[in-house]
Amino acid sequence: MIYICTRMNRKAVLHTGSNLGERDSQLRRALVLMEERVGTVLSTSSVYETEPWGNTGQASFLNQAILVSTALSPQDLMQAILDIELVMGRVRREPWGERIIDIDIIFYADEIIAEENLSIPHPRMSVRNFVLVPLAELVPEWRHPVLMQTVRELLDACPDTLKTIPHVARLPHPFIVIEGNIGAGKTTLCQMLSRDFGCRLVLEQFADNPFLPYFYTNPDRYAFPVELFFMTERHKQLQEELGQHSLFQEHIVADYFFLKTLLFAKNNLQEEEYRLFQRLFSVLNASFPKPDLLVFLHRPVDTLLDNIRKRGRAYEQEISGDYLQQIQQVYFDFFRTAPPMPMLILDIGQADFQTKPASYAQILDAIQAPIHSGVSRKSLDE
Repeated sequence: MIYICTRMNRKAVLHTGSNLGERDSQLRRALVLMEERVGTVLSTSSVYETEPWGNTGQASFLNQAILVSTALSPQDLMQAILDIELVMGRVRREPWGERIIDIDIIFYADEIIAEENLSIPHPRMSVRNFVLVPLAELVPEWRHPVLMQTVRELLDACPDTLKTIPHVARLPHPFIVIEGNIGAGKTTLCQMLSRDFGCRLVLEQFADNPFLPYFYTNPDRYAFPVELFFMTERHKQLQEELGQHSLFQEHIVADYFFLKTLLFAKNNLQEEEYRLFQRLFSVLNASFPKPDLLVFLHRPVDTLLDNIRKRGRAYEQEISGDYLQQIQQVYFDFFRTAPPMPMLILDIGQADFQTKPASYAQILDAIQAPIHSGVSRKSLDE
């Protein structure tokens, strides 16, 4: 008999695991497919490295807990999960064996279901550290409807002694620059990458430019002092940051590239001013290393304007769509003539990768994929 869900959306907690191939990528791919086939991915736990349970003669797993909102019934949710596993190439050979992906339903609202092919809550969750540890991070106060204990209480009482530790991930490129137009989300993405991969974070100190508010209202008069101030401040900051060496933070992620100084100046300055500015820039730029990867976040101008309005910086509210279009064109002109280095244009549309784990997962996959010298372009699947 098919279970009929009488409410439109229910919250469910899922659990994923992988110990074959590119494990991080498999977990991210599962998130994207959940967004397509299950419902909205609301939040996720960190990824954990776990010892195999039940069949110890295999590679360790990566595991993650996921909170979703779904209109599917429990039976339909189970079928959607099986479909995702099939699409991702899972082959079932032996109990508790190695796998590309494994997805379990841990909770479905407060339902208790005991059917031949479906048991909710998951019947063995309370004796598995690799399930409870990520769950305790994601939904510590969720109460087990049979055992009547919270996830946190279940973890405290769990008899499992197998290790479950935070997974330390590494980006493949030591020096990554995230670029983009005003309002594209480059600073937010850098902060997320720094948080998740332990990178040293370099953020542009845009608010310190005393000429910037005046520039947006009178660009002809204030363009040169704005660009000169930006150039000297960026040079000072990058000299300090890129000259440091950290034993524990070998990777760097920055939300601007020093060459950005020249691109904006080319758009904003008069011809004579630009020639002078270019000579000064060439001297200052000579000592900086090129990034190992330059990522450009591309959004439609209307989305940029909406993002600018939402973040509410008073001095940015006069920015016009025409100005943003000009800045975008300057970047794309640069991509056509840039010296050889790995560059990735990411078309992210209206994606809110800060709140949508599936969109963030797609960005991570794009950044971590093999990228050769020159310009490549990818789009998020929205």
